[in-house]
Amino acid sequence: MKNLLLLIAFLIPIICNSQVACTSQNGQTVESIIENYFMGGGVEVSNVRFNGQLISNSNQFGTFTNSDTTGNNIKLSSGLVIVTGDIQDAAAGTSAVHGSTAVPPSDDEQIAVPLRLLLTQLGFNQSMNDIGLLTFDFVPQGNEVSFKYVFASDEYPDFVNSNFNDAFGFFVSGPFADDGVSPISVPGYFPLSNYNIAIIPDSDPEQPVTINTVNSGTNSGANSTNSQFHIQQPSGSAINKMKGYTIALETKKIVVAPCYKYSIAISICDVSDDNYNSAVYLGANSFKADAFSLDNTTQGETIGDTLLKANCSSTTIRVKLNRPATTSDSYTFQVVGDMVEGIDYVAFGNQLTFAEGDSIAQVTINFISDPTDVPGQVKTMYIITENTFVCSPQDTITIKAIVPQEFKFSSIRNDTIYCNDVLPQRELLSAEAINGIGNVTYLWTGPDDMPIGETPNSNLNYVTITQPITIKITVNDECNRQISDYVNFSVNTGTTEVSTDRDKICEGDSIMLSCTNAVTCIWSSIPADLRLAQNNTSINPIVMPGSLTTYSVTIYDSHGCEAKGEITITSYPAVDANMSLSPTKLTYTNSEMHFINQTSNAFSILWDFGDGTTSTEESGYHIYPNDEEGDFQVMLIAYNEAMCPDTAKGKITVRPDFAIYFPNAFTPGNGNLNSIFRPYSSVAIEYELSIYNRWGEQIFFTNKKGEGWDGKLKDGKYAQDGTYVWYITFKDGDGRNQKKQGTVAVVGSPK
Repeated sequence: MKNLLLLIAFLIPIICNSQVACTSQNGQTVESIIENYFMGGGVEVSNVRFNGQLISNSNQFGTFTNSDTTGNNIKLSSGLVIVTGDIQDAAAGTSAVHGSTAVPPSDDEQIAVPLRLLLTQLGFNQSMNDIGLLTFDFVPQGNEVSFKYVFASDEYPDFVNSNFNDAFGFFVSGPFADDGVSPISVPGYFPLSNYNIAIIPDSDPEQPVTINTVNSGTNSGANSTNSQFHIQQPSGSAINKMKGYTIALETKKIVVAPCYKYSIAISICDVSDDNYNSAVYLGANSFKADAFSLDNTTQGETIGDTLLKANCSSTTIRVKLNRPATTSDSYTFQVVGDMVEGIDYVAFGNQLTFAEGDSIAQVTINFISDPTDVPGQVKTMYIITENTFVCSPQDTITIKAIVPQEFKFSSIRNDTIYCNDVLPQRELLSAEAINGIGNVTYLWTGPDDMPIGETPNSNLNYVTITQPITIKITVNDECNRQISDYVNFSVNTGTTEVSTDRDKICEGDSIMLSCTNAVTCIWSSIPADLRLAQNNTSINPIVMPGSLTTYSVTIYDSHGCEAKGEITITSYPAVDANMSLSPTKLTYTNSEMHFINQTSNAFSILWDFGDGTTSTEESGYHIYPNDEEGDFQVMLIAYNEAMCPDTAKGKITVRPDFAIYFPNAFTPGNGNLNSIFRPYSSVAIEYELSIYNRWGEQIFFTNKKGEGWDGKLKDGKYAQDGTYVWYITFKDGDGRNQKKQGTVAVVGSPK
C-alpha cells in the first residue's frame, strides 16, 4: 500500500506579523511535490506535470504554510499554491506586485483548453495570460474524490463584475484505459470529460467559482454575490497581498469508478491582462478518495510481542478515515483465527461506526481466561480490513495471545502442631507465589479477616501464637488473579487405641495386637510373653498369652507427642468332649436313643445326630425314623469360652424288628403260594433247611437263600401225605446264629 505522507519541512521566510508564507519547490519533481503536500490517501497518481513539465521550474508554483487561520486569514494551514504571476504575491504583505508575470511565460491558451471553454461559456472571450496548469492522472481506491481549496485574487474588490474576471477550474476526465488516453465505459458510472468540480456549493444551476460569482461587492457599492463564501480584507491590511479570497471550499464530490484511471487539470489564469494576479491555494492532504487505515494498540502485560491472554489484557483496534466522517460512515472487518468469541475474548462485533465529524473509530478487545486454556499455549486472532474494491489495500492485524502460567504458591509455611502446653510461640510465616502478572501483593489475616502479625503485607511475617489459630494468606497480582491458602497452628494431645481381633483365645494360639497414631512404639506385658519379646517395637506385634495377660504400649505420634494404652487378653484351656449313647442298636419298634453330655467345663455344646437334626441340650432322648434302616454318626461338639472346639463321635444302628414264621402244612404240586414249604422272615436271612421222614431219613436239604421244599423226594416223586420233621439254622436280625425245628404236614400230594 502506497503511503502518502505530508513532509512538514517548509522553508518559512521570517516576516513580521505574517501569516501565509510561500516557498518555491523548483528543482523538485512535480509528482513528489503533490504527493508530499496535496495527496490525502486512497489515490495513486502518475504523469504529474506543471505547465507540461515533470520538474518544477516556474515561479508560479510552490507550497505555502499558514500559522493562523482565524479572523480574515486564509482558511487553510498549508498545501500547494498556484499564482498567475509570482507565488510571493500569494504570501502575507501589504501590496502585491501587480505586474508580476509567469517565468517562464505561460500565455499559450492551448495548454488550458478546458479553462478556455469555461470562460467562453461565461461569455468571456478576452485573452488568457499567466496560465498556471497542474495536471496528473489518478486511480481512486474509493468511489468519490474531492479536495479543499481557496481562490484568492488581487482583483478584489475593484474589478468585480468587470472583464477582468480572473478564472480557474478543476477539470476531471475519465475513466480511461491504462494508457490514460483511451476512454472506456464502466457499467454504473458516467464518463467525465473536462468536468469542472470547482463549483459554488449548493448552486442550482451549478456556477463555477470566479471573481464575479463569489465576492463582497465593489468599493463603489455594487451588490455582492455569494458573499457568504468570501472574505474581503480591510484597506491597508497586511494579512495577505491578495485582498480578497474565498473561505476554504471543498470541490464538488464526483462519483468515480474505483480502480480505473482518471485525469485532472487544475488551471488558473489572468483574464484580459497580466496585472492584479490571482491564486488558488490547494489544501494539504485534501485530494483523496475515501481511505481507511487499520492499526492496533496493545494494553496490558506482554511476553515479547505477544499479549498475555488474561482477564486484564486487551488491545484496541483503530480505524482511521482520511476525512471527517458523516453519519453514515462505518467500517466492517473480518475476525478469523483460533480464538473463539465468548471463550477467549469478549464479543465486540465486526463493525465500527464513526461519530459524525470524527476520523477515528475504535474498539477494545478484552481477553478472558478459559478453564480449558493450557499455560504457554498461544492463540491467534487476525483482524482483516474489508476489501471493498479490487485495488483497495487489505490490511491485516495479527494479534497473538499467550496463556499465562498458573498463578500459584511455590512455597508456604507448613502447619504446626504443638504437644502439650508450650504456647505462646513467636513463629515466622512465609509464602512465595510464582507466575504473577505485574506487581504481586500479600496479605496475612486472622479468623476475623483482619490483618495479623508484624508485617501482614509481606510474604515474610512474624506472628505470636497464643492459642490454636488458622491464618489465611491471600496473594493478588495486577491481573486480578487471586490465590489463597491457610496455615494452621493447633495443640495436640497424643492418643492411641490398642486393639486385637479378639480378646479371648485358646491356650497355645497366637494373635496380633494393633495401636493407632503410632510412628514408633514399645510394648510390654504382665505376665511376660516370650513371643512379644521378639517384636516388642512393632506397631502390630504377634503375641501368645499363656493365661490372663495385660499388654501395654507407649507410642509417639507424627507430632512427637506421647500416648499410652493397654489391653487384657484371656487364654482359655482346651475342652475334652465326651458323651454317652444308649442303646446304640435300635429297631423300627424301638428307635429312641438316650444321649448324655459327659464333657467337663464346656462353655457351649452342639449335638449332631446324623439324621439332619441337632440339639444344644445337655442330655435327653432322640427318636430316629422308624422306616429307614441305616447307621447314623452322632457327634458332640463342645466349645470353651474362646470358642475353641473339641468333638466326640458315636454310632447308632437302626434295623427293622426281626420275626420268622414256618407253615405247619402245604400242598405240593398245586402251583399256588402254599405249594412250597420255606421260612418267612421280616428280613432277608441266610439259612440251612433240612427235611426228615418219620424214619429219620433226610429227604431234602438247601442252603440257598429263599429256596424251600417243593414236596418231592430225591427220586423226583412227591412225598405221600403225612407229617414230616424240619430243622433250620439261620442268623437273626442282630447277626446271631439261631436253630429251630418243627413238623409240617403234606396234604393233597399228587399221586
